[in-house]
Amino acid sequence: MKSFCVIGLGRFGSSVVKSLVKNGHEVVAIDTDAKKIDDYKDIATHVMIADATDERVLKNVEIDKFNGVVVAIGRNVQASILTTMIVIEAGAKNVVAKATTDVQIKVLSKIGADKIIQPEKDAGDRVADNLVHPDISEYLDLSDDYSFAKIAVRNIRFDGLNLFQANLTQEYHVNVAFVKKADGTATIGKHNTKIGLGDVLYVVGTKEDIENFSEII
Repeated sequence: MKSFCVIGLGRFGSSVVKSLVKNGHEVVAIDTDAKKIDDYKDIATHVMIADATDERVLKNVEIDKFNGVVVAIGRNVQASILTTMIVIEAGAKNVVAKATTDVQIKVLSKIGADKIIQPEKDAGDRVADNLVHPDISEYLDLSDDYSFAKIAVRNIRFDGLNLFQANLTQEYHVNVAFVKKADGTATIGKHNTKIGLGDVLYVVGTKEDIENFSEII
């Protein structure tokens, strides 16, 4: 079990809190809104009504002891940047900050945020990808070059083949890390792993290769 601090309980921050708690981690949630804090007092491990731009607040919660800190402050760009700066200067590890503008992204990057999230943009990108490539059920960018995706097998040509016979790496330039069978069982992708109609392949490759592969499989 790990411990995390989430600052800001808007739509994004509250979603992060719920996900972390669901996965068995301890979460300290901080917000200036008493109603939001009251809503999460029985969800988060600890809650605190406080202004995170006050250095004393973060010192009191020992912000440097958490496994990660999420600065999820919404529209108040100044508060978001100032809080992120204070968190980093206090020695926090794995600092994730929410951004809403390109300028904010640049500033957060310069002050040392480990990861910058644009929830609205990311959601929009996922919707657009799903509209263009409906056969890809989930997309995740691993880096500027590589992505991860879940793709269902629909082409009878691949039904009953193992991954070696399907020759996916050589012919389509994607690697299958995992296979979830149509019956709900799952297995790591090996040369002798058989695939069939309705199976879901968890693949890694460039976005272009994944998109091309999704049209064939």
